[in-house]
Amino acid sequence: MKTTIKSILYKGALLAIAIVPASCTKNFEKFNTNPVELTDSLLKYDYKYVGAFIPGMLTSIYSTIVWQYQLQQNLNADLYSGFMGIPTPFNAGKNNSNYFMLDWNNWPFKIAYDNVMSSWRLVKDRGEKSRPDLFAVASIIKVAAMHRVTDIYGPIPYSKFGSGGFSTPYDKQEDIYNSFFAELDQSIATLTNFDKTNPAGKAQLKPFDLVYDGEYGDWIRFANSLKLRLAMRIAYANGTLAKKKAEEAVGNEYGVMTDNKKNMLVKAANGITVSNSLYVISQEYNDIRMGASMESFLKGYNDPRIKAYFRVAARTGGGYQGIRNGIDIRNNSDYKGFSALNIERSTPIRVMAASETYFLRAEGAIRGWDMKGDAKSLYETGIRTSFAQYDLGDASAYVTNASSVPAAYTDPVNATNNVASNAPYLSTITISWNEGDNFETKLERILTQKWISLYPDGEEAWAEFRRTGYPKLFPVVVNYSGGSIPGFINRLPFPPDEYKNNKDEVTKAAALLNGGDVGGTKLWWQRP
Repeated sequence: MKTTIKSILYKGALLAIAIVPASCTKNFEKFNTNPVELTDSLLKYDYKYVGAFIPGMLTSIYSTIVWQYQLQQNLNADLYSGFMGIPTPFNAGKNNSNYFMLDWNNWPFKIAYDNVMSSWRLVKDRGEKSRPDLFAVASIIKVAAMHRVTDIYGPIPYSKFGSGGFSTPYDKQEDIYNSFFAELDQSIATLTNFDKTNPAGKAQLKPFDLVYDGEYGDWIRFANSLKLRLAMRIAYANGTLAKKKAEEAVGNEYGVMTDNKKNMLVKAANGITVSNSLYVISQEYNDIRMGASMESFLKGYNDPRIKAYFRVAARTGGGYQGIRNGIDIRNNSDYKGFSALNIERSTPIRVMAASETYFLRAEGAIRGWDMKGDAKSLYETGIRTSFAQYDLGDASAYVTNASSVPAAYTDPVNATNNVASNAPYLSTITISWNEGDNFETKLERILTQKWISLYPDGEEAWAEFRRTGYPKLFPVVVNYSGGSIPGFINRLPFPPDEYKNNKDEVTKAAALLNGGDVGGTKLWWQRP
């Protein structure tokens, strides 16, 4: 166990962020550097006093500091989504993958508050009135980051953050979502006004923008797309509000993302290097591999995205091989040779892509919402857009395939982990749209293709699986939760540090959960 303290000083912004890792995987200190420290050239621009915080916010949605990302998402949501599996027997084989909760679960919370919420608060204090366009962009980023945090834990501190005092109250998840919609609506209105009346002002955003080169219109489209995502998230909890907000997003004059050129991808720009943490975790740590559920769907559908997502296995026999979650791993060498992720250090970090908006609209259409298109065409365009994102050619044969189904899974190391073709949790959903199918079959078909297209965003994929129950994923083989997670995991317990430092308020927050502060408790927006 080693504790490292790294202070990051944003020149001209006077922000110091202390990062104190309290967990051990491997080589954390090697990568404990600040990839978004402001360069001298960046600091030449006006409004750096406000905009200087935006790059750090963007690179904290998914941390570009490797060990942070590993604890923020890779050793929870990336596994629980079914996208990935671990070959490493962390903590002698008892860890998050088999529902033995470790203090790793501090980190999704800590990174969000240390890096996102604190920075947003400073942007608000310094620029809400003097530079409302920069504040609007920061608010959109805040919602993009913090909806992931509430979707991990449920209630979180939000409305009272930064209000002073020695403790911070938690908000109910329903109230947090209402705040998200209000913040997105205000940001969209602000940027729309700036885009129409002050287009030259975007030059002040450009030096701090690692996504859209300062274009207000692109930020508005992303905000609408995010609003659509969050509206669908609450479809089972508040269908009336979900429909209203989804239709507003799609019907907005700027609309949602419809083209891969407008995807929300955080990438190197303005002298700032952005490194994709998944590359190091997969290629250097050898701590993450293809998931068994992903292998089942991609192989069964003969899906060409398999080669875009993963590398051929290094073990004898080659091909593509995934690891099932929650298995008994005794030796790293048993599974290290399975398929690594096909991600490079320079691969942009995906926050949202156009294919997702088509699948969201397809689901809205089968719910009877006005999504500016019919379910079949939106569903098929979602697949085609996903193919186009990876330059995989024409998807016509794929979208008309009415016979292929997910494949049974075979673990070549341990047959105990196999999934037979008649297993109740092996999906039988096909690809081709059938208008005569009932609602539930249509929903499973949309969510299955949406899930495939979301890769490698395990956080969003896990959230949608919890919301709908689709796609059908393989359950863990070994469950060390002691009965607190009887099926699939629904949330992470509140951070241990909160029970040390904010005990009264986190105890109140636990009482807001219908089932207590355990991983088996469902969140507010989950399907009954």
